[in-house]
Amino acid sequence: MQNQLFLRALSAHKTGQAELTEVLVQQILALNPRHPEALHLLGMLKLQRGNPAAALDPLSKASEIQPRNWVFLADLAQALFALQQFAQANAAFRAAAKLNRDNPELQINAANCLALQGKPAEAEYALRKTARRFPATASVWFNLANTVYDQGRFEEAMPLYQRSARLAPEWCEPCNHLGRAFHAAEKFDEAAQAYRQCLALAPAHLPAMCNLASVLMDGGSFTDAEMVCLDILKQAPDFAEAHLMLGSARGFQGRETEALDSYAEAARLDARNPRAVAALGMALYQAGRSDEAGTQFGIALKLAPDFPGIREFLAYTHLAHGAFKAGWREYAQRPARAKFLAENTGVALADHLPENLRGKRVLVLREQGLGDELFFLRFAVELKMRGAHIAYRSHAKLYDMLARVPALDQVLVEGEPLPPADFTLLIGDLPSALDMRPGLPPPLALAPLPHLIDTLQQRLAALGSPPYLGLTWRGGIAPEAQRGAHWALFKQIPLQQLGDKLQSIEGTFLALQRNPMPGEIEGLGTRLGKPVHDLTALNEDLETMLALLALIDEYIGVSNTNVHLRAGVGGTTRVLVPSPPEWRWGAAGEESPWFPGFRIYRQTPDGNWDGALKRLCDDLLESTKKGAAS
Repeated sequence: MQNQLFLRALSAHKTGQAELTEVLVQQILALNPRHPEALHLLGMLKLQRGNPAAALDPLSKASEIQPRNWVFLADLAQALFALQQFAQANAAFRAAAKLNRDNPELQINAANCLALQGKPAEAEYALRKTARRFPATASVWFNLANTVYDQGRFEEAMPLYQRSARLAPEWCEPCNHLGRAFHAAEKFDEAAQAYRQCLALAPAHLPAMCNLASVLMDGGSFTDAEMVCLDILKQAPDFAEAHLMLGSARGFQGRETEALDSYAEAARLDARNPRAVAALGMALYQAGRSDEAGTQFGIALKLAPDFPGIREFLAYTHLAHGAFKAGWREYAQRPARAKFLAENTGVALADHLPENLRGKRVLVLREQGLGDELFFLRFAVELKMRGAHIAYRSHAKLYDMLARVPALDQVLVEGEPLPPADFTLLIGDLPSALDMRPGLPPPLALAPLPHLIDTLQQRLAALGSPPYLGLTWRGGIAPEAQRGAHWALFKQIPLQQLGDKLQSIEGTFLALQRNPMPGEIEGLGTRLGKPVHDLTALNEDLETMLALLALIDEYIGVSNTNVHLRAGVGGTTRVLVPSPPEWRWGAAGEESPWFPGFRIYRQTPDGNWDGALKRLCDDLLESTKKGAAS
């Protein structure tokens, strides 16, 4: 009777009648609780229904009754694996593999259990043994490649994925994972090719489509990435990740309004995803809607308090609106600080400094770019006022001029041993550590070298008559020229439009742009209708640039290192501020509290420069009239 019932149960199981199968199996077990095949079948039913916990008991009993049945042991291992009991699953897979030595998948699964226990080297060793025994099995090489990849050895994983793909040319996963290895090694063209090979085998493979969109963006091919995202959304219109990537692709093309719509849709579809909420916040910030952005950043932080980067952008929104105490508190959580701590485990950074620092040695370490270095050094004066002895580790390009700053007792460069200190800080931590009282410190005063002043006065006189106007039109690296997932800040104003607006301005124009593109200076001169003198090489010698900026009558351009040098010599700048503005230029207004006397000309959130450049031209005309009258 039991055999007849079991045959009926098997037949019902094969035809997909799960409920009837279980009824029949329970009848068998009522007659014989130790019927191994019925126990096994009951366990498989539970496992197939997604309930590995319920499957564990019958599968364990079946394996106890027939300990040499490799199928029972393998299915027990699958249940243990699903329950993330990887050590026990490994033991069960290995026991099954000993009973069926010709089945490589059992050995592969056992090795994967080792990897999931955090034992990648042991997993790799086991898989290499299996690969030697089964060299024609694609899945062995695929899983070996995964183990090598997971250990960060991307270049070594590539030929393993390629071997797997050759052995199973109809299998798409080796191509997708090969793309991931190329991608991780920043070989973007090769990665894109591998992802496309995967999609040729499986056109609807969503992970490969997402990977392709991602690598196209990392390689600067934003239009192609957008097309892939749209293809994904045809297949899965509610896939939040695709909307996120679409927002990025459109944003990098300067289509901020469309990007914002895509980020909003991603956040709507996946409101519990901190990445989606934070991306919406960043898009709102870029659209000039910083209040709304701050709200989204707050929501994202509640979802994931340690999510990287959110606190930095929240800091920017606070600082842009003048909420300095809250802004500096959040700025202290910036990724650059966390990166420094991870790379310098022997350095303890101070979070707070006392009011009285008399007799204390404070070591301040530079971070980020030259402009940030100069900006934050204004807070060193407060350190000196509190009585501190200050040692500062500087960028080599700034060493000589900073060595002349009275507030800095000792200036070092990279490679020099750090002196002993009572407190060590990153320069960006000074505002929060000092807990500054109301009132902002002025820019750090910098003294140009007298002999360079004399030399440059003669050089300017040879170029033309005053007023002397310095021009800079770009800062950072254009998105399409960048490579990788970490994007550097980029600022640019349209050069032809700038030239057209400045045609009516009299004076001697000086190009101070770092690394101008071929033909840019000549083209600007054509638009102006007068020569533009090329002094761009001075960017490599900041001492000379400092002296020049102390002499010229006007400096016009985007925010860059020269703006901070100009502030250091007491000059002013007419700053062209792209949208969204950097926090130091404020969310709105024509002046910044950090740079008294500077005039701000803002691009509108829709990308228009017309109004800003017209006001710039009007102000320059007024200024030159006053200069002529005096």
